[in-house]
Amino acid sequence: MLSSKLTKTLLRTTDNYIKALEKGGIVTVEDLLNHIPRDYEDRTQVLDTFSLINVKEKNTILVKLLSIDTQKTANNKLLTKWVIEDKNGFLSECVWFNRKYLSTQLKPYIGKKILLTGKVKYAFGKLSFPSPEWDGDLSKVGWEVVPVYSEVNYIPSKWIVSKMDIVKKYIWEISETLPEEIIQKYNFISRKQALHEVHFPKNMHDVEQAKYRLAYEELFEINYRAIASKHETFKQTAGKSVAIRLNPDRVKDILSQLEFELTDHQKIVLFQILKDMEKDHSMQRLLEWDVGTGKTIVALVSVIHAILESVGKRIQVAIMAPTEILARQHFSSMQNMLFEYGISSELLVWSTTAKNKKDIKSKLKSGNLDVVIGTHALVQEDVYFQNLWYVIIDEQHRFGVKQREVLEKWFWNAWTLVPHSLNMTATPIPRTLALTLYGDQDLSIISQYPKNRKEIFTKVAKTEAERDQINLFVRSEIEKGRQVFWVSPLVEESEKIDLANAISTYESLVDIFSPFQVWLIHGKMKASEKDQIMKDFAENKVQILSSTSVIEVGIDVPNSTIMCIEGAERFGLSQLHQFRGRVGRWKHQSYCYLFPTSGNDTDRLRAMERTNNGFELSEIDLEIRWPGEVYGLRQSWVPDLKVASLTDLEFISQIREDIEEMFQKTKE
Repeated sequence: MLSSKLTKTLLRTTDNYIKALEKGGIVTVEDLLNHIPRDYEDRTQVLDTFSLINVKEKNTILVKLLSIDTQKTANNKLLTKWVIEDKNGFLSECVWFNRKYLSTQLKPYIGKKILLTGKVKYAFGKLSFPSPEWDGDLSKVGWEVVPVYSEVNYIPSKWIVSKMDIVKKYIWEISETLPEEIIQKYNFISRKQALHEVHFPKNMHDVEQAKYRLAYEELFEINYRAIASKHETFKQTAGKSVAIRLNPDRVKDILSQLEFELTDHQKIVLFQILKDMEKDHSMQRLLEWDVGTGKTIVALVSVIHAILESVGKRIQVAIMAPTEILARQHFSSMQNMLFEYGISSELLVWSTTAKNKKDIKSKLKSGNLDVVIGTHALVQEDVYFQNLWYVIIDEQHRFGVKQREVLEKWFWNAWTLVPHSLNMTATPIPRTLALTLYGDQDLSIISQYPKNRKEIFTKVAKTEAERDQINLFVRSEIEKGRQVFWVSPLVEESEKIDLANAISTYESLVDIFSPFQVWLIHGKMKASEKDQIMKDFAENKVQILSSTSVIEVGIDVPNSTIMCIEGAERFGLSQLHQFRGRVGRWKHQSYCYLFPTSGNDTDRLRAMERTNNGFELSEIDLEIRWPGEVYGLRQSWVPDLKVASLTDLEFISQIREDIEEMFQKTKE
């Protein structure tokens, strides 16, 4: 049975192998069958001469093993070399590091023919095979396609191939998961046939057909759950949310009060939000924007329109941010315009005095306060609203999935209203990732920059000479009254990893830039300490701030014009872009300097020099990093897909259209 636990008797192996599989999350027969090959060796055309090799692809070639040599390198690594010969007598070599067992395994094959599979390297006028797969069984010449599995706790692919043959019979117990209408629409093969073909393919066409079917299934399952959740929310909140009609004249009046004109993207997103508010079920919308594209003003216009156009009882709005300094920043930027329209507002954060907290909570409960801006202090059990209709959560991805659910649902309304919800994030998430991870919300994107905004000059500095020049330039900017962020990846020295860190960087900066003020901020400090330091920095009492990634999002210090990042290769491109977004927020030209750790490859970082577009960078990040790391850290709620990719927007969009179509049919 599929649910049967894997045993040494079933797999004809040892307890050690069974324990290794269990540690890798493979416990049952079904788990093993769901361990999909990561690659395939196409042996339908086995080569026999080096001249036919394609250096851009994997090749399988029949060669003679002439000799094996093992030696220690200068840095004490074990180097194993094979000399091999093709049918025309031309020579090449295979190279491995720290594979002592190879000499013993291959000794019986010296002077005999073997199969090699792998990519080749052409350098110094000769071909070499770095760490190829090998096989001494020549009966495999002419095999169609050989699956290659990811190792499981050092269990090699060859072992897994042999055990798949044992559990093959259980594939026919696999049940179907996709709806019949989807299978018919795309003429999909069955799930059991797809699993059989990925493990035992006859040709690459079988592989592609099976993987397409399984990839659709993976993405369908994730997106179906998300879209079902969204429709369930619409169903449960029908008639429980206040519907406010869009008033074009009111919108024009509000926009006329601004000192600048909204970009086309801002206008489109504002229209989407206000149209959602016309419905009597709860809005669930995610607004993501690139750094500096102006999401706060869009949210503010929607708040003013909603309050002024509400009919009957005056509605209330809650705006929540993850940090006190960001909440204060929003309050400072919004309160004047709110006041101009006769809309009352208050700030509720942890440092608010007990007397003021009591007064604000009383106003919220009685309905005598229109807008409250704050932090987690808004979701305490003693905070009640009279008529909360609209909730805006800023930097929502910082709260996590479970926290987000609390933030959206744990607002106490006297009239059992379900508020509309607008979640916002300044992290440019690739559209494919946003659709999949936040599929329970409708998506709005602002990627258009305001007119006349200057691009941030970015440079990757590799040499000490370049660093010295940058230090001189930084000093000249500080002398003009500018300020600097200086970011490092670690707080304390690591014994294993020789990286720059905020503490040692701080000490160096104090010496280099004396007599200017250099302060330190990092995640191990108390929230009150961090908020005070950022307040002093914003007031230009500090010229250089040595920091860890705590300054990644939300902090707006218009006078800061330089961002320096140590150990830049340790961060994802999206996170580097977030750091860069802390400068260039005013009229002065701004600069970002990336200092990679000595000896590290900087090719990836060059993308930061090429573009200031966060969405372009996030797409590059997604192609080379695990999806969770696009945010700068691995997150358990990001799906670890076995077959599908989160980079194919057209594929994901088509799947979501199929699902929405299914839900639409159920309504008819």
